[in-house]
Amino acid sequence: MFQYHFSSNLVEQLLSFAGNSFNQEKEKALLHQGQPFTKLLLVRSGTVSFSYDVGNGRRLLLGQLDCNNTLIGEIEALNNKPCIYTVTSKSDVCYNLIELKHWRELLLSQPELSLYTAQSIAAKFAENQQVNLDKLLLPLSYNIAKDCLTRAQHSGPTTLRPYQTVNAEAERFATTERAYRRVVSELVEKGLVVRTDDGLKPVNEEALEDFIEHFLQR
Repeated sequence: MFQYHFSSNLVEQLLSFAGNSFNQEKEKALLHQGQPFTKLLLVRSGTVSFSYDVGNGRRLLLGQLDCNNTLIGEIEALNNKPCIYTVTSKSDVCYNLIELKHWRELLLSQPELSLYTAQSIAAKFAENQQVNLDKLLLPLSYNIAKDCLTRAQHSGPTTLRPYQTVNAEAERFATTERAYRRVVSELVEKGLVVRTDDGLKPVNEEALEDFIEHFLQR
């Protein structure tokens, strides 16, 4: 499950450099994909969404994150690259901007924070790479079923949540709305998942595990 890890100790220290707080309305961009990255984003409260646009009308959505003093942008901050994703508010959001020099000073002065940051970035990369490779090499039904099961078994405050609309969920799986609806209907007809207001839920986790496993045994 792709998650956003952050160190509460580091966030507490960064708050001393936070300065003024800002508020962003729902459905407004906090960061834009490709823009120069100059300050870390510390989201104090609210829900944000991550997206990547390839420029041909297609977009990949990663999911929604419920933030609580959540730091965003540490990968860009360490490699001096532009923003990887567009970060959009999905609710009213309260946030601070942190100068990169303060972040870097803390990492240089406290090796344990540097190590935690390296581990956090490595974990993000590994999780994201696994999700992307599964989407590339395995059928859509496998990916939707696995996502449903993983969320049921490993839900937590740092888990990226699904969207409530079909078109957004289709973009999260890098597919068309028609293909997404067809696969979900098949999974429902098989008695493996059920639709709820919070997204798909397993009907029977063991049966869903068996369904997922058979794709890996061919």
